[in-house]
Amino acid sequence: MPEIKTFDFEPHLYFEPAHALTQTNERLHSFYLFRENRTKPVAVFHCSKQANDVWISPPNAPFGGIQCADDCSADELAFFLHFIKSTIFKQGANKLIIKSAPTCYEPKLADLLTQCYVNTNFLAIRACTNTFIPVSFADFRDRIVPAEQRRLRKARRCGLTAGLANKLPSALIYRFLTECRAQQGYCISLTLNQVETLRSQFPENFSVFVVRDALKIIALTLTVRVNKRVLYNFLCSYLPEYRAHSPTVILLETVYNYCRQEKIEILDLGISVDDQGNFKPSLHRFKRNVGGQDCLKITYEIDF
Repeated sequence: MPEIKTFDFEPHLYFEPAHALTQTNERLHSFYLFRENRTKPVAVFHCSKQANDVWISPPNAPFGGIQCADDCSADELAFFLHFIKSTIFKQGANKLIIKSAPTCYEPKLADLLTQCYVNTNFLAIRACTNTFIPVSFADFRDRIVPAEQRRLRKARRCGLTAGLANKLPSALIYRFLTECRAQQGYCISLTLNQVETLRSQFPENFSVFVVRDALKIIALTLTVRVNKRVLYNFLCSYLPEYRAHSPTVILLETVYNYCRQEKIEILDLGISVDDQGNFKPSLHRFKRNVGGQDCLKITYEIDF
């Protein structure tokens, strides 16, 4: 989910005079919107065909939908959506589902995209509470509630340390996350191959942070640099036997400080749901206790 940059590709199909393009491989269908006489796309959309001719944008990522330049107009985006719908309908689609980005990323753009989805007959089928931490000059410990401050001090007294660990192999990362989640009754949404592919294709966008007790890894998170402004706390877990040490607090402090160092404005903590997609109040409460604020993350759907 990197920021839109110049795309180097040979188009498979080019539609005139629409200035829209689609590329297809066996897994992902990518659409690009161009203005006349421009070489860079002003909008991009990715989706994938699933069972029963249901298409999702995108299936395994936390969010999808249209990514576009700040100056895209409603007319341009409406045209783009009509083009996307027409193209996948010809491919036999029965339904298109779009998991949009949290509204905190680009509030004005989120309003425009919402308007465009609704005006092109998409229905908002789900609105989840998404939590994020605004990154500022304030120290992390000054943003969190007193109870979490005490847990942070306790973790430090116990000698826990935290930092970047980008050289860890994907197999170790994946094993740690899957084993920790299995002990808590959850599973992971990606395969090892997908994690390896993402890290190898986008090494500058995926970072790993860990908490250690001496040399032992007791907590880990895989983050995604969505764009210049946003870091997403994508996959995070810890060893259940260290619950009393609250390693997630010192882990988030480390990620927050990294955001300050890299001038990242938003640390996205995601939605608070269990393995079945049901709202989990305890997780949401924890995110609020460590300085989180709420926004919406909306899923849209259209039937053909």
